[in-house]
Parts: sequence; C-alpha cells; structure tokens
Amino acid sequence: KKNAKKNYVICPVMDMANHQSTQQANNVVAFEYFANAYSLSTTVDETVKNNQELFISYGPRSNDQLLQYYGFVEVDNQHDVYIMPPLRDWDIAALEQACGRTFSNGRLQKLDKAGLLGISSSTAKLDLEAENRGGGVVLSRMDGLDPAVLTALRVLVSSDDEWMAAGEAIGNFAADNSGGATNERLARIAAVTALQLELDSKDTTLEQDIQLLRQSKNNMLDDDDYEQNQLALAFRIEKKKLLKETIKSLQNSYSSA
Repeated sequence: KKNAKKNYVICPVMDMANHQSTQQANNVVAFEYFANAYSLSTTVDETVKNNQELFISYGPRSNDQLLQYYGFVEVDNQHDVYIMPPLRDWDIAALEQACGRTFSNGRLQKLDKAGLLGISSSTAKLDLEAENRGGGVVLSRMDGLDPAVLTALRVLVSSDDEWMAAGEAIGNFAADNSGGATNERLARIAAVTALQLELDSKDTTLEQDIQLLRQSKNNMLDDDDYEQNQLALAFRIEKKKLLKETIKSLQNSYSSA
C-alpha cells in the first residue's frame, strides 16, 4: 500500500548480527527457505578467523534513527546527519558582521518565495515520523552542507553587482564560484559563522562531553540512569563532531582558494 507505515519486528537469530555502516555491501543475513535456516554470508575476500564477529548493516541510518529504533549510537557513522534550524531562524546580524556586508531584504524575500528559508521553528507542525520536520538545514557526514543552502547563502551575501551579473536569478548561484570568488568565500564564511554559533549554543563543549563519557565509564555507576547517560553523551559527541567536521571542511575550502 502506498501510505502503509513501516513495521519494526524482532526476528530471532537474524537480530543477533550487530550493525556497522561500513559493512552494508559486504555481509548479508538471510532466511534460507529450502533449508529452513538463517545464514550470514560475506563477500569480503579474506579469511574469517575463529570467533571473529561479522557485522551487517541495518541500512543507511543516522544516529537519530539508530538510537530511536535500535538503542545505540555508532561512532563516526558515515550516514549521520545534523539538523540545523531553518535559514530564516539564523542570526542574520551575526552573518552580516562576519561577512562585512549588509544583506538585501529583497534577496531574503526572493529566497523565502523560493522556499529556501525553510519553515519557522515556531510554526512547524509536529510530525514524529519526520527527521527534518521543520525544513531545517541538513548537514551530513557524506555530503557536508546541503548544496541548496550554499546556493541560498550565495544569493544572500551577494552584492548588487553580483546579483545583477547573475541576472537576478537564484538558480544562477547554484554552482561553486557562480557568483565569483569573493561571493563564494563570503557564502562559506556565513555558513561557518552559523554552524559555529550552533556549536557554541550547547551547554557543554565536545571536549567536555568526551571527558564526561570517560569519567562515566571509569566510575561504572550502578544505577538505572547509567546506560541512558552513556547513550546521551555518545549521541551529543557524535553530533558535535559532525558540526566541527563540517566547519573545518568549509574553512579549508575558502582558506585554500
């Protein structure tokens, strides 16, 4: 059915195989109908040692999904994402200060009409099935900052001359350096500024969370909240790592230009 919801079930034996995102194409667990048995096969061209654990992939899932459906967080998950507030909720004044330019209200209106500012977090409808229910800005470990957001930032930071040269069309800012070298640099500075503000808004730093996780493991507290605290810290660490990685990648892209 077109609108049928997914159902999650526990499959005996099959659910004994642990997850590792890098093993998506290598190991497969399956039910062998004619043998009435389960099998785990591997396509890796190497000898499997005695007692060596073989992993499978539960699919290209973010840590949000892995934690929600399976109860764990994967370190350096290549499919992890971070959802920033929508562009309309970013601190425009801070971006202007970082770029040394005042952004045109006309450009903001154009971006809004094109749907590139997202939905205001105060008016977004609650949809528990949607990972990005507010139309927020998506960062992913595989792809970095959403290219559509970079397009919007090129438009936002553009000078009148850059805007006119692009024919006053948002689509003409889609490619790297389409607005010129200065425009590209400022767009990426604006992105880095927004991401750094998001990172700075957290109550703890990445380094503090790593230290807290180490202390928690060393103390091995025997209480009901121990496992939940471990998961919360691991989740926070992975999200902050992703933010930092994206910031560094964007900084390298304009500092080396």
